[in-house]
Amino acid sequence: MRFIIYGAGALGSLFGGLLSIHNDVVLIGKEEHMKVVKKNGLKIEGITNKTFYPSVDIKMKKYDVIILTTKAYDTEKAVKEILRKFGKMPVLSLQNGLKNEEIISEIMGEEYALGGVTSHGATFIENGKIFHAGKGETIIGEMNGELTERIKRIAYAFNKCGIETEISRNIKEEIWKKAIINASINGLTSILKCRNGYLVENKNAEILLEKICRECIEISRRNGIDVGEEMIEKAREVARRTSKNISSMLQDLLNGKKTEIDEINGAFIEMAKKKGMEVPVNEFVHLAVKSMENVRHLG
Repeated sequence: MRFIIYGAGALGSLFGGLLSIHNDVVLIGKEEHMKVVKKNGLKIEGITNKTFYPSVDIKMKKYDVIILTTKAYDTEKAVKEILRKFGKMPVLSLQNGLKNEEIISEIMGEEYALGGVTSHGATFIENGKIFHAGKGETIIGEMNGELTERIKRIAYAFNKCGIETEISRNIKEEIWKKAIINASINGLTSILKCRNGYLVENKNAEILLEKICRECIEISRRNGIDVGEEMIEKAREVARRTSKNISSMLQDLLNGKKTEIDEINGAFIEMAKKKGMEVPVNEFVHLAVKSMENVRHLG
């Protein structure tokens, strides 16, 4: 298949590198990163330890699918750029947050929006080099639940390259589940400046994780997505499985970058307000992380 990875940072580069084993892959990302990849290849260390050679030059107009891995706050801008450069084509979101597929649908058209979640962990080390910190499941699907030929082809291509992938007939629920896990882990690790595993190693941190998760479960239920109480244990399980990972949100804070807190905990808070709910723990996490963005820290 022919893939474009749009927003090839840590996660996008990981998927692009792996997919390039058996597919025609083009990475689109920050200029300096792309220059090094073009010159020396893409070095992936950690669980995957190999140099890959995806292209960084668009050679044709016709690609099968674009995999969108930009930050959620850049989705609208990115999809408008994709439409301008390539016309209407399928866009598979592997991003954080709850509204990416909705934005893709509004700009590109409903039939071009594909949903996906992944729990692979990747860290950007330097231009041309990323660290594959943790493996996990990848789930993709059509937003209307249909089992189409294109979604089967994408899943086959992913699996053939070692990205273990399943197709869901209810990808919307999977996206909500991932958003709940991200809301429970990312903001908290950012405030505590800790790796994911600390949230289940420290009893006080674990209580906070559970409180955030419970609020998000109730918000989901009131919005017609009943994920069940088992999401609390699922959040703990993800924290344990990715114990050595530094969450993407904490990475952003440590690098002085804007975070996705508005698109994760902020999105849950916005929905809670519409339902007349109080979600004090999510509100604290949201305000705390927003307060830490662009701060010149002491020491």
